[in-house]
Amino acid sequence: MKLIPMNPAEFEVFAQRSVAGYARDIARTYTLHDAVACESARADFDDLLTHGLDTDGHWFCRLCVGAGLEVGSLWMGIVASPPLPARLFIYDLEIHEPFRRQGLGREALEVVEAWALERGIRHLELNVFSDNVAARKLYETVGMQAREITLSKAL
Repeated sequence: MKLIPMNPAEFEVFAQRSVAGYARDIARTYTLHDAVACESARADFDDLLTHGLDTDGHWFCRLCVGAGLEVGSLWMGIVASPPLPARLFIYDLEIHEPFRRQGLGREALEVVEAWALERGIRHLELNVFSDNVAARKLYETVGMQAREITLSKAL
């Protein structure tokens, strides 16, 4: 699998898909109306990416196999908050629907790990919604462990 940097047109398509997916997740998780969830997701996206595709410390890639077949997308960034060690944070990793359950998520994570290690980064992090059982299982099988857990109760 190869990480192919997104061009501006690809980034725009990705951004729309990423914000929409995040909005669905937060609407479901926090029982928000779709419009409110969309507004929140867009605000989070814009706060993190002050310069869009050109925001320093963030990388946007197409996940490609073979002769360039795109099977997914990736947004990752280096987070530095001393005294904690620098870490590579996966903001969005998606394997497109027709390619799921074929080991490509695991392969993508292996490529991401190699990318981080080449840059001297020894920690990889991501957030996953608790009801995303398939993703949680994948992350656990590649050795990821919970470092922090946020508990919630609707009142």
